[in-house]
Amino acid sequence: MLWFWRGKGVYRMSLKIKANRIKPKYNGKNKKKITDEDKKYLEWLQLQNYKCFVCGKQNGIEWHHVKLHSTDIKNHKRLIPLCGVEHHRLGEFSPHGNPKRWREIFTIDFQNEFADDIYQEYLENL
Repeated sequence: MLWFWRGKGVYRMSLKIKANRIKPKYNGKNKKKITDEDKKYLEWLQLQNYKCFVCGKQNGIEWHHVKLHSTDIKNHKRLIPLCGVEHHRLGEFSPHGNPKRWREIFTIDFQNEFADDIYQEYLENL
């Protein structure tokens, strides 16, 4: 049951669930284990002073996994820096807030190139 406000009163609306729509159940077995190599890379990223991929801010950086589809397994070597709220999670121009617009501006190939450059920098500093 869904409740919403309209005009002078509160109304309710039933939600119909399609019987032929199947959602996979998450059982924890499909989750990719983080390798020791990935852990070292993630720790190295946290110590770096990267700027937001979009606006260049340095404060509140979060690392975004570049994926083609939301159902893809996260690759910890494909990360780009984004400022937390504005360009990562909630912003009008962010991969989680408006993924369609995000991908129109920054193609997957462009994001992957940027992520690969960061990983290559890590490998050079080993």
